[in-house]
Amino acid sequence: MAKVFIGAGHGGNDPGAVGHLLGKEVNLVEALACRDFLEAHGVEVSISRTKDENDPVTAEIEKCNAFEPDLAIDVHNNSGGGKGFEAYYHYKGGPSKDLAENIEAEVKVIGQSSRGCKTRISSSGNDCYAFIRDTICPAVICEGCFVDNAEDAKMADTPEKQKAFGVAYAKGILKTLGVSIKENQAQLKPSLSAKYYVQVGAYASKENAEKQLQKAKDAGFTDAFIRVVAQTNS
Repeated sequence: MAKVFIGAGHGGNDPGAVGHLLGKEVNLVEALACRDFLEAHGVEVSISRTKDENDPVTAEIEKCNAFEPDLAIDVHNNSGGGKGFEAYYHYKGGPSKDLAENIEAEVKVIGQSSRGCKTRISSSGNDCYAFIRDTICPAVICEGCFVDNAEDAKMADTPEKQKAFGVAYAKGILKTLGVSIKENQAQLKPSLSAKYYVQVGAYASKENAEKQLQKAKDAGFTDAFIRVVAQTNS
């Protein structure tokens, strides 16, 4: 089974990018949608947080490396007045670059423009971003939109739009893993309505079962019934 780690950037007392939207909130919705879509396709996922709590990048990296995933992404949104999606990958390219480009292609499908897939190298000649530099697997940082740009923020100004980003990220990950995408997987609904049965006891004696059944009916549970389950003595 393929394994993927998802970082939900910022959180708690670190809001991330701020503007018309709050980065840490959008990041979480996108990351959870990405997780759900991947799990629906049989991928084992670990996520850095599932609620609004402190989530420093050092803790993300530690959790990621302990999980030993095949791929990792860190979900963010941008600020600074720009416009469009961008992804950062390892400066040596390879699977990290493939992952970034596959995700970018899916983000374009949902209508978001792209500033491109990029590297950022520090003065020491290594990757600038710790999430890319220090994780043990190919990793990418995704920046969905600029939350301080009113026009760009509209691309992610509802939970539905935010989830669309998360699904786009998941599709890019699945393509990189070579996993076939099941269209409309996230929208699959059971064809039949569910029924939930409540059991109040199990009895070896038929007489005791009948007494309990009568008590249930006297209490107003007119649909109560006895179900007989045969058991072997082995």
